[in-house]
Amino acid sequence: MAGAALSLLPAVSWGQAAPAMPPVMPDDNTKVIQITDIANRRTNLRALADKSGYTGQSPVSFAFVVPAKTNILGASGGGHGIDTGEWPKDAQLWLIVDGNVYGGGGDGGNGGDIPGASDGGRGGDAIFARAPIHIIVTAKGSLKAGGGGGAGANGSGVGGSGGGGGFPNGREGEAGSATNPTDQYNQVANKGRIGTIAGGGAGGTKGNPGGNGGNAGMAGQSLSRSGGGAGNAVRKNDHAVKVINYGQIIGESY
Repeated sequence: MAGAALSLLPAVSWGQAAPAMPPVMPDDNTKVIQITDIANRRTNLRALADKSGYTGQSPVSFAFVVPAKTNILGASGGGHGIDTGEWPKDAQLWLIVDGNVYGGGGDGGNGGDIPGASDGGRGGDAIFARAPIHIIVTAKGSLKAGGGGGAGANGSGVGGSGGGGGFPNGREGEAGSATNPTDQYNQVANKGRIGTIAGGGAGGTKGNPGGNGGNAGMAGQSLSRSGGGAGNAVRKNDHAVKVINYGQIIGESY
């Protein structure tokens, strides 16, 4: 790795043994952007470049760095953790992940009888590519697909509980209201639990239990309704995306 590339990663831990370096690395003309402005806990790389003064009018080389101990989460409901945004064809892009990038968790399905049982929502992609990019995950870094939301339970007259939200932040499914004719609209069921970085949320347990939310890269639990599918660690969208992993990647890349 040449001098400019070394300066990109002043605090990166590559692990016990130095890995073979990627064949193409940033050069002295590469602009480095540390991803630290994460008020919304998700980011668009093109928007960050534009904010730094890029106009899209000339060939460009950017390296984006997710610092160690930084967590970037896609929006709950299956949002992307990092979206590359749209770039000119001659742009050279790198993403160096020394922290953690997670797809948003799928939402848990609602229980029945009222308002009616629903499927769990799909988890989000950690990286969503709209352009070619080189991705390097360091020994301390991780990419994790969002988990799917758990299915909501059917009511069957006693109320169905909501499904749990998927890893890392899927919203809980709402409880359904019972339609028992002797106690109409009495809510017997309860909500699911939200998904967290520790894992998918549990489905509600009263009445008819709801499905559990999926952990990283896992689908939500299906019942009579379907649990949400997991997102991808990297959604390539047919672009030339090269991934070099020295850390942890959970979820598919295609």
